[in-house]
Amino acid sequence: MLILKPAIYILAALAISNLGQIACASSSVELPDSHIRVSNLNSQDNATSFKVNAAHLLQQQAAQDSSTKADSYNIAQATTFPDIQNNWAQSFIEALAARNVISGFPDGTFRPDAPVTRAQFAAMISKAFPLTQQREGITFNDVPSFYWASDAIQAAYQSGFLAGYPNNIFLPEQNIPRAQVLVSLASGLNLTASDIAILDNFQDAAAIPDFARNAIAAATENRIVVNYPNLATLNPNQVATRADVAAFIYQALVRNGTLPPLEPTDVANQYIVGYETVATAPEPATPPAEQEVAQLREQFRIEPPTIVDTIRPTVPGGGSSVGSPTAFGADWGDAFLGASFQARARNTSRSDGGVSFGFGLGDAERAVGLEVAVSVVDLLGDTFEDGGVSLKLHRVLPNNFGVAVGVENATTWGSTDGGSSVYGVVSKIIPLRDDPAEPLSKLTLSLGLGGGRFRSESDVNDGNETVNVFGSVGLQALERVSLIADWTGQDLNLGASIVPFNFPLIITPAIADVTGNAGDGARFILGVGYAISF
Repeated sequence: MLILKPAIYILAALAISNLGQIACASSSVELPDSHIRVSNLNSQDNATSFKVNAAHLLQQQAAQDSSTKADSYNIAQATTFPDIQNNWAQSFIEALAARNVISGFPDGTFRPDAPVTRAQFAAMISKAFPLTQQREGITFNDVPSFYWASDAIQAAYQSGFLAGYPNNIFLPEQNIPRAQVLVSLASGLNLTASDIAILDNFQDAAAIPDFARNAIAAATENRIVVNYPNLATLNPNQVATRADVAAFIYQALVRNGTLPPLEPTDVANQYIVGYETVATAPEPATPPAEQEVAQLREQFRIEPPTIVDTIRPTVPGGGSSVGSPTAFGADWGDAFLGASFQARARNTSRSDGGVSFGFGLGDAERAVGLEVAVSVVDLLGDTFEDGGVSLKLHRVLPNNFGVAVGVENATTWGSTDGGSSVYGVVSKIIPLRDDPAEPLSKLTLSLGLGGGRFRSESDVNDGNETVNVFGSVGLQALERVSLIADWTGQDLNLGASIVPFNFPLIITPAIADVTGNAGDGARFILGVGYAISF
């Protein structure tokens, strides 16, 4: 009989703030993965683990925001990239890359369809424009001084390009919509509209938020708006891609005389709203009076109309796993800790819990990341006498993919039942909505192969050193809730990953062994994890 030790350990991991940008088809976010492990009461038996992806939500965004840290670290200083050849925005991108306004990724790609976070946009603004202080700085509650984009955010705020939300919130890891980008550029350049009716040229003009209408009308008149693939469709609430932002910033630099217009033969001209056959920059308008500028800046502040954002978590969603690893993990600057509890251990009537802590090394975006996790099991028994150290090498790839290889319990002390478990896993994030705040916005799939505790119960009992398939599916059902189905190799677990507050505290209630394939029936488990960045 397979008896499971009632120790659960959770790893909740938080990626550094600029990690929320990164990889896959978003965000920039979700990140490292959290683990719940349940082991056995009998040290001679093999252990089973339950994993809850607390910070996976951050690494995902990192994976999801493909815009990544590249912009902040100025890596990959190429001025052209293989994945933008014949792309509609190629000319915009290459021109800005040559000026070091934007940069590529370590693999030489640019990822033009990846989203951009508000922090990344602030960094681009600070490189693109000479920023002069127009107002005093402000302390944003969610932008600590050591945050990678803190200086750029302050510069963009003080110069009038960007504003915060009520209660001194900036939401640096939030993907920025196209409307906000255009409002920012119009505000920062002090542009005004002579006739708001110009918005009627857009088929989706009704979708433009009220707070953005004047600014977008001004941007349109000044040929900053670039709509691909349909010139008449603005998509104001759609998350801006790296290609979108490159086009907007380039046109803004044309407007202020820093860059020349595109060559008349350039195919990108067909997507510039208001483009004329002879592409010339509009004559600079007479600068508005200082009082008018102040009024405009206040008008363009993105506050009451988007007040809902103040209650959004910095990284929306939750985890995607309850009992098996995913390909996302902690990087340098990530630390995590957690506690867990199960009401009844498998084949016993005893409850127990565990604690975990860990950290990340390296950089999964630029090279490879290493997650190190230390777990103490049997918390209510011989406390701290049993535990182990687990390792995971992970890499974030383009197109929302991640890959990882790991060893659970690479080293142990006391009795951890199952010994080491070597595995490999691939994960894929599939965005289902442009706005991650919408219901049913994202699907995360993981599929892996491993030995040790991933073996079937019969192979464990027979002592067969085989490998077995495991995997998980996580659906971001609501902005703060993900629903999870997880096959551990031995049993099916069902749970929910909940982000109740606007910081990375993840609560994961779950039912283990729903199908009764292993052990003596379903059991309730609960994990709470928290992640820290430094």
